[in-house]
Amino acid sequence: MGPIVPILLFSLVHLTIVVIAAAQEGATDQILIFQEVFDPSQSQLAGMAKMFQFPNFVAEEWPHVLIWDLFVGRAIWLDGLERGINTRFSLLFCNLIGPPGLLIYAATCILSGKGLPSMGFSDLDDDQDINEPTKS
Repeated sequence: MGPIVPILLFSLVHLTIVVIAAAQEGATDQILIFQEVFDPSQSQLAGMAKMFQFPNFVAEEWPHVLIWDLFVGRAIWLDGLERGINTRFSLLFCNLIGPPGLLIYAATCILSGKGLPSMGFSDLDDDQDINEPTKS
């Protein structure tokens, strides 16, 4: 799938933002509000709306979304190059609204008759160990 260094660098930036935000005054109050997002007895959407009132959360969430868009977009682009599939439309949607771009790419692959995307994973032989490197 190619070098992962850019994704690791973006992940490091994201982690730095999270650590800095967690050290800010009032960070524990924000964590308590964030728990609402995972509490099935409360409105998860209302919890997220409250979180977006905090600049620290917005600063964390933005790189989080960008890393998703870039990681999945990169996987779509590389798979499309390898299999000769046009990725422009899928990449546009991946970067604009995230996961639907991946769904559009999967549909494009199926409609083009090339099957679902491998996204960097190849089928292993039945007798090949999953931890064993693939033969090129």
